[in-house]
Amino acid sequence: MIWIITSPERIHEEVDILAALLTTGVERVLLRKPGWSAGQYAALLDKLPPECYNRVLIRDHGALAARYSLAGVHWSREWIQRFLSDAATSNEKTAPGAGETEPLTSYLSPENFKENSTGIHSPEGITLTDKRFQTLLLSPVFNSISKPGYHGRVQGMLPDKNNRRVLALGGVDHSNIHLLKTWQFDGAALLGAIWKIPAQAVEHYCRIQQLWNKSDLT
Repeated sequence: MIWIITSPERIHEEVDILAALLTTGVERVLLRKPGWSAGQYAALLDKLPPECYNRVLIRDHGALAARYSLAGVHWSREWIQRFLSDAATSNEKTAPGAGETEPLTSYLSPENFKENSTGIHSPEGITLTDKRFQTLLLSPVFNSISKPGYHGRVQGMLPDKNNRRVLALGGVDHSNIHLLKTWQFDGAALLGAIWKIPAQAVEHYCRIQQLWNKSDLT
């Protein structure tokens, strides 16, 4: 499984590139734009092909995910802490990205979204993360492409994954994608490899996807 994560920076013709990636067959696109408002995310979603919404996840905005029938939500550490607080106090809190009040834990219910994901930064996080997060993005695996100096530190065989998908994030590109199945990863989330040269985003995705498909356990 290969995910594409949006660049935190503005990209020229980004919507067109995202639409082309989705049309090409990307399994998941994660809309993650730190600092963006619900309105900015909605404006981007309105420009994407509606038939692709079921392959799009959005960071923290559960209400928008519901409104657009997205594949799911990627939850940041901040919102996970709110979930834990919600569960501990059983108080109602404002739902992420919504104007109404609703228990935050309801957003993790399987009937709401096909997928809830979050990030972790060590293999130990696999067993420590609530099982309602079906997909975990483990980083940094290799040296980051988009963040120079952010060095990879999670390489080697994964422990028991508790029946969750674990994707490698950080520095994944055509040169190392073949290692991930050997280490028991279920796929990768691509960022720098895609957005370093936006004009070649589709070409680079296709090359990495083909190499992932061809990689075998050794």
